[in-house]
This record gives sequence, C-alpha cells and structure tokens, in this order.
Amino acid sequence: MFRLLAVVCLIMGIITGSAQQGEAKPKPKAMSPLPAGAVSTTPAGHMQFESGLLLQYKRIRLPAFYRATGWRILYMTRDFRGRPTLSTGLVILPDKAPRVPMDRKFVAWAHPTTGIARKCAPSLRQSPTKAIDGLNELVAAGVVVTATDYPGLGTEGPIGYLVGKGQAYAVIDSVRAARQIPGVGGSNQYALWGYSQGGHAVLFAAGEADRYAPELELVGAAAVAPPTDLARLLQATISTIEGRVLASMALGSWSEKYDVPLHALVDARVQRVIDQVNSYCVDDLGEKLDILAAQKPLQQKFLNFDPASRRPWSGMLSENSVFSAVSRVPLYVAQGTADALVKPEVTLGFVRAACRQGVPVRYVTLKGRGHGSSAKAAVPGAVKWLATRLNGGAIRSNCR
Repeated sequence: MFRLLAVVCLIMGIITGSAQQGEAKPKPKAMSPLPAGAVSTTPAGHMQFESGLLLQYKRIRLPAFYRATGWRILYMTRDFRGRPTLSTGLVILPDKAPRVPMDRKFVAWAHPTTGIARKCAPSLRQSPTKAIDGLNELVAAGVVVTATDYPGLGTEGPIGYLVGKGQAYAVIDSVRAARQIPGVGGSNQYALWGYSQGGHAVLFAAGEADRYAPELELVGAAAVAPPTDLARLLQATISTIEGRVLASMALGSWSEKYDVPLHALVDARVQRVIDQVNSYCVDDLGEKLDILAAQKPLQQKFLNFDPASRRPWSGMLSENSVFSAVSRVPLYVAQGTADALVKPEVTLGFVRAACRQGVPVRYVTLKGRGHGSSAKAAVPGAVKWLATRLNGGAIRSNCR
C-alpha cells in the first residue's frame, strides 16, 4: 500500500533537490497499490516538478498468454491550466519487443468513460488489461503500450472529464514515464490510440504534442467514436437517459475543475441525481439507471438552459471541443453508423474540417455499430494503421 509519508518524503526530496542542485532528479521507486486519499495532487512547491517524471512503479501479474511484463506507475503530469498534478497508469512491455531498448516504440492508449470517481481508474480493476482495447494485437506487434488513468482516477480528484488539454498531457506523459522504468527505455517514437472519451483525449494530444513534448516524435493518432463538437453532441443527446448520464459526468467535473457552481444550470433535484450518478463507475451504473430514472429528473426537465447559450459554460464547451486542437499529425478516425451517443454526422463534420486544414485522415465507417461495439470492431484496422505508422509506412488518406 502506498504510504503517505513515503510519498511526501519523495515529493519534498524532489523539491529540495531541485532547488539545491538544479539538475538533480529522483530515482523512481517501487510502488504498491494506491489507496484513496494517499496522494495529494497539489503538494507545496509543485512548480519544481517535471512533466512525465516517473515517481513510482510496481510489477503487476499479467495472464501468461500476453507474453509481456506489466507495471502500474505513478507519474507527474499537468492539468489543463498547466499546473502539476499526478496520474497513475499501466505500462506493458511485450516479450517480443526489440531487444535493443532504443528500438522500442510506444502506443499510448486513452481509455473510454469509466466514471469520474477515483475508484473508477482502469488500473485498479482486478483485470486492468481488459480495459485496453486491442492489447493482444499491440503486444503481438511488439510495441510498448502505456495506459493512463487520467489525473483524478487513481489519484486525488476531481478528474477533468472531457477537459481536453489535461487529459492530453496525461496521455503524452505516460510515454515519458514509461521510458524511465529500468529495462524499458525506448525510442522517441510513439502513436496514440483512444476510444470515446479516450478518442477525445488523443485528438487533443495530437494537437498539443509538438509543443508539449518536442523531444518525442508523434507519428499518428487513432480515435474511435471521439466526441469532437461537444455543444452539438450535448444538444443531440440531452433528451436521452444515456446522454444525461454523460452530461452529469461532464458538468459535474467541469463545475469542480473550473470552480463554477451548478445551481443556475440545474435545480436541487437534478443536482442530487448528478451527485448520485457521479458516485458510480460505469461498470456499476447499468443496474442503477432504473433506480435513478424512477426519481424523475433523468426523465423530465434536466437543464435550466442550454449551456452553449451562456457563459461560462459556452466557453468550456468551445475550449474542450476538438476542432480547436487539430494538428498536422496523421489521423485514423473510426465511427459507428448506429452510434446514438457520438453522432456520426458530428464526427464526419470534424473529419471534413480536418481534411480542409490539410490533415491526412483515414476515415472508416463501422456499418451498423453502436457506441458500445465500435472499439472492438475498429481494432484490426486501427492497430494495422498504428503499426504501419510506427514502421514508417506510407500515409493513406481518404480525404475528399
């Protein structure tokens, strides 16, 4: 178990060492499971920290069929305002990865919605690797896989759910941290891979990568069912139970991250339901929806006004929509045609806008697939595309 005193001592050692020696860095230390309340994300003197600094790591047992070694990690990253914070995550090193560490390349996985409570971190699951879509295929390809939890899941919250820059930084910094694990090393080349919330995160990361991590070389980003234009998606889904559940997570998270109270946007009945929704993880939420729906606010009027129509909510929606973060990094975007949460027409609008800006995009439609089944359906094509990009293959865009 993580011990608060040990972590505080480590943090203080970094701060004082940085102040006294300038170039001195702490060595990452073995870690053990992280209990709630054990780590502060805002330690005094945090500006002395370095983005992507690996603080602790611990071997985890993987099923033998993976033929890989895994670690759970704790590392430094930054929130959407650039303030240092902490994240946990996983690193998977395949047995068939290149023997020379400098030949190893990375795929940084960004997970879909799991909830916004700290306990919802994928790395805390009994079988955490099951939360990584395409892991079997990626391990077979010999690439090192990182999988951030995002700050606030596994560490002190709140999570910045669909807060683009903060999640993007955590994804990129997972690669920086992985390279510091003894015996892992690695080249500076990496690709991004994400689904749903994670698709949003990797598209933002693609836009931030050159500025945020110039020492790394991002070769491509693959996103499945990524929420892009958040205002349009909110308007299109807010009348559904599922849409209101996701809105509860986003609005509840943003209220805390941006320090904007919800009382003008929702009434007290809805606030109570939002609080209930946000106390659950997605895996547990299905059986609770009938109970929540019976309380009426999820079925009746939910919001007092359209957040896109009033500040500061309109600014948050715009700031965290992906059209403001497109880069020239090659993209692979897959979208289910029957997706009721991330509307296909919204994703297509993003793809067309990216194409107009000269971004090479490979756009794939998944016929008949809804939101929940899109990732599995996209894995073969996406992993093949990622491997091609990491191996220096040609960029094949179908922009028109």
